[in-house]
Amino acid sequence: MLHRGDIVVVKFGSSTLVSDSGNAVNDANFSAIVRSIARLHETGIKVVIVSSGAVALGRRQLEPLAHKVDITSKQVLATIGQHHLMSLWSAAFSEISRVCGQVLVTKAELSSRTANLNVRDTLYAMLHAGVVPIVNENDSVAVDEIRYGDNDSLAAQVALAVGATGVVLWTDVQGLFTANPRSDTKATLVKSLAATDIDSFRSCVGGAGSHLGTGGMITKLEAASLAATGGIWTRIAGCIPLDELASVLSGDVDSTLVVPNVALQDGRTRWILANAGDARITCNPGAAERIVSNGASLLAVGVGEIFGSFVRGDIVRIFSGDTHIATGIARYDAGDLARISGCRDTDIELALGYTAGPVVVHRDDMAVV
Repeated sequence: MLHRGDIVVVKFGSSTLVSDSGNAVNDANFSAIVRSIARLHETGIKVVIVSSGAVALGRRQLEPLAHKVDITSKQVLATIGQHHLMSLWSAAFSEISRVCGQVLVTKAELSSRTANLNVRDTLYAMLHAGVVPIVNENDSVAVDEIRYGDNDSLAAQVALAVGATGVVLWTDVQGLFTANPRSDTKATLVKSLAATDIDSFRSCVGGAGSHLGTGGMITKLEAASLAATGGIWTRIAGCIPLDELASVLSGDVDSTLVVPNVALQDGRTRWILANAGDARITCNPGAAERIVSNGASLLAVGVGEIFGSFVRGDIVRIFSGDTHIATGIARYDAGDLARISGCRDTDIELALGYTAGPVVVHRDDMAVV
């Protein structure tokens, strides 16, 4: 599944790095992880780590805020715990004579095409220099509206940014089960799952697995779905020794593999697919056929209804009926587009008093799904 030169993003949650009991550091797990990564490096596989744990480590040092759950308190705890987290990673990698470096990002940065490219270039340069990137959300400056809220989604976004081959989401269970294995003895492990079938499992999963984390199995499925839009596979794994990462990647131990339904995409396409808003445009059957079969642009004459608010330059989803067929960058605001839906190019200026041309979403700014 992996070849020399491939990049894999591996996310470790707070419960893996910090114990539930007193937020104690799990030094043995840090050591096991770096040994496993060293073995992958020997085979030519490059690894980017997405690491939780900053807030949990901050709780150890600031008791008055230890049990607070509001965003501001978490930001304060992150400022305290972030440097401690990196010191732990640095100490662990020094044991095997490796160097790691910290990369803090926010959703806004990865949503911006320019900033996304800058993050990608930095990660590429680190990997080329033999430095292991340790990525985390910049909790100290992120606010509620732009927080990922869980590092599963962040791992998927980072994978899309660097064009990773795969993502591993390490958790405290073997993978996705048909029911909650903690309460249902008949639950069985789902060893392979097509990304297109993820929705059918949403009712089987619950919330956060431990009080230290913000994510649970549902966030892992959402992250896997996001990664799959760029043709990236995801493995959800756990309950095995942390130095068995190579065995997880090769499929030699039980885990859940989420298989994408598209081939690995180019960087611009991955960025478009990863950053679509909730707004959508519906198109008529003829326009849908031309987009899907011929790679055509969406023209105003082919537009049906508009749902949600967006401005020129926003990324919107394109539907044919109830089917999502493409995602792309809008060339008109939602209000103006509603006024010219179904219009031929000669009628657009009459309707708006100006024209940006007949194209609503250009084929060069579109990713067919």
